[in-house]
Parts: sequence; C-alpha cells; structure tokens
Amino acid sequence: MIIKRIEDWYTSKKVTEVTTIIGNTGYGKTYCAGKIVEKYIEEGWPFCIVDKMGIHFVIRAEFTDVVIVGGQYADYTLEQIDEVLPLLLDENINFVLDVSELDESVVCDFVEGFFEHMYEWHKEHRKPRNYVIEECDAFMGQTGTPAGVKNMITKCITKGRMYGFGFTLLSQRFRMIDKTGLGQTKNYLVFNIKLTNDLTLLKNLVGEDVSSKVRRLPMGKCLIMTEEWHGIYSVGTKKSPDEAVTPEIGVVLKDIKVKPLSDKIRNKLEN
Repeated sequence: MIIKRIEDWYTSKKVTEVTTIIGNTGYGKTYCAGKIVEKYIEEGWPFCIVDKMGIHFVIRAEFTDVVIVGGQYADYTLEQIDEVLPLLLDENINFVLDVSELDESVVCDFVEGFFEHMYEWHKEHRKPRNYVIEECDAFMGQTGTPAGVKNMITKCITKGRMYGFGFTLLSQRFRMIDKTGLGQTKNYLVFNIKLTNDLTLLKNLVGEDVSSKVRRLPMGKCLIMTEEWHGIYSVGTKKSPDEAVTPEIGVVLKDIKVKPLSDKIRNKLEN
C-alpha cells in the first residue's frame, strides 16, 4: 500500500470507539468526516451526524438511504423527531440530525434531550451506532457550554461503549474540548494545527512530540495517532460534494442538488 488512505485504516471496530478529528479551518477535517461516513454507508454500519453547521445534508447528493431530520433539506422536521426516531433506530437507518436552524438559546437543551434519550435506548437495546458531532465544542467545550448537555454527552462517551455508543468528534482545537471526553479518545486524526498550546496538549495525550509533522501537513492529509502507533494518511476523494468549501472571489460555487429519500426507506418509516 503505497498511499495510505483513511478508508483502509477505518474498520468496524472504530464504530464503538471514540475518534477525535482536529484541524485548522480549510485543511479537511469536515471533508474527512464525510469520507468516513461514506464508508459507514458502504459497509452498512449505523451512524448519526449531529450537525450544528448545516453542512452534512450533502451526503444526500449521492446516497439516498440517509434520512435528514431538521434543517433546510429535512425529510422530517425536528418537531417530528419523537415520531420518526424510534423507527430510525429500530430499522438501523442512518440519519443526519440538523440543528443548524435552532436558536443558540435552545440548541443545547435539544441536543441534551436527544442524547438522554439515546443513552436509555442504547442501554436497553445494546446496538452499535456512531455519533458524529460537528463542532463538538459547542456541546462539550471546556468553557461556555451549559453543564447539562456537556454532562450528558460525557456520560454517553464514558459509560456508553458497552451499550453500543461510539463517537467521532470534530473541532478546530484540542483546547476547546472538555478534557473528560477528550481523554476517552482512542484514535486521533490530526490535520494541520500550529498553536503551541494545542500541540503541547497533543503531546500530553499521546506521549510523543509530533509538532514538526503536524505543522507541515498539507490539505487533505492527517496524522492518525492511536495507542499503538502513528502514521500519515490521505483522506482521498469522497463521492458526495463538499459543502464546506471556502468561497473565492471570481469563483461561482456549484449548486448542490439533494436527491429524494429512497422509496425503500420512506416506506419503512411511513407504513
């Protein structure tokens, strides 16, 4: 294997592990999460994306078996979640929980209630599912995050693996994430970061100074670090488009066309 790629490293065991993806804006951490999610779809592994940014709807430009709850492209509104969530879980259906349109004053309460429900469901059913949390520091930050949502997600991370919980946490900085949840991470996917404080914290977490490698990482490549080893991997090209692309002067962004939800999934949910 000359070029080591994310999809070659990512196995089914990662579904119930905690993976943290860190990197400066524009180096590919959200794109990487999208690539991982596509592997989930292709392998038939269950996932849920908690999307505060409203960018992960793009998965439906390519894959029609992912349900979108909330947001601009919703198949079901957030007000319908109590109705549709039991069916999504019982049928092992993948879904995006788009909370981007919720006001800041209520979004943390909503996410807290969601994970409170999920904890009890997993405790009863013990089925695996990975929860991808975009900009996770909004819900489990070191400072400024309501205690309720932070404590609930931390409980799911620290006590939930035996019930089938796994997490993929995305943030721009290590220092922005609460240390309790961060300390449970088994796999670190580190894109280009330059701040000394974050690099020092990374050294403390993994026991090795990799600052020189991380500072030189180009866009689209990351340093994967586990308890056993580390290596530089390429994200590769995902099939769905990139909604997180940065606008440029003189460049017209392409419209992203979201495909309809598949009849197979809609029939499961409505019949």
